[in-house]
Amino acid sequence: MTPPTDEAFDSLYRQWYRPLLAQAMFISGGRRAVADDAVQEAFLQCWQRWHATHLEPVRSWPPWLRTTVVHEVLRLQKEVGSVGFDTDAHDHPSPEVDLASLMDARGAYRTVLERIVLLSDKQREVMGRCAIAGQPLGDAAKEMHIQVATARVHLHRARQALEDVRGQLRELGVIDASEGRQ
Repeated sequence: MTPPTDEAFDSLYRQWYRPLLAQAMFISGGRRAVADDAVQEAFLQCWQRWHATHLEPVRSWPPWLRTTVVHEVLRLQKEVGSVGFDTDAHDHPSPEVDLASLMDARGAYRTVLERIVLLSDKQREVMGRCAIAGQPLGDAAKEMHIQVATARVHLHRARQALEDVRGQLRELGVIDASEGRQ
């Protein structure tokens, strides 16, 4: 089997970095440092797996990356503990254009973050596991050490709380257009 090219990896990175960062920001409740670290770690693991020709090839990188980002955000949050969202850390003028500035320019970033931080940690976690990583609700509940019915309630409440910004979440690449239709 021929190993994939570095150009293909670069293309994957360019295409998926921003949506993955938006998803990580969602799951972390707007904690930019955690989101950045999670996405970078996911791409590092991707690079390592990309060149591990002795392992079974990954069929589709985007779902693999989404799942890895979700797991990395959750792992990092456990390491650093739950930290509140600091609105002063966002929307600052900067000499560099970063993802937050680009999202602000689209008019959705701050509104979406304000809604995300209103979710409980459990609601964000189950939404991240199910709506972003595509994990079945039963598996998410098991890993979260809660009942399936409780996970379903958290997911339902998160979806309700985010209903009026669902279009913006799709536009930012946080959730898939088909999310919620299963």
